[in-house]
Amino acid sequence: MANKREFKKYVRSTCGALALDIIMAREAFPQVDRRLVQEIITDIAALQATALSRASVDFDRTARDFENRGAYLAARNAYYKNSFAHLIANFDESVIDLVKKMNSALPPEVRSSIKKIISE
Repeated sequence: MANKREFKKYVRSTCGALALDIIMAREAFPQVDRRLVQEIITDIAALQATALSRASVDFDRTARDFENRGAYLAARNAYYKNSFAHLIANFDESVIDLVKKMNSALPPEVRSSIKKIISE
């Protein structure tokens, strides 16, 4: 994924899935801490807004900085590939932190019942 459109789709779908999961858990299990769920949803929204705002990266060199057009295109492509790889890595780290926080919102008996359902 080395372009802005794909990255934005990835961010929106991931954040939407996270929010849906925590809301479904809150509705399915009344033992879930509702205050913590609200906090997690706020964190998900902030993560999405931050990630989408960082998606606009620019290659600030002009073609005349290079000897030929091929060198310019290669440098530009490498820059974007590296930039989006860095954005994805940072986003994924934040998602992992949110998933850990989501798991902490579930009481142990809820986690064990979910594991039991999955293993059947």
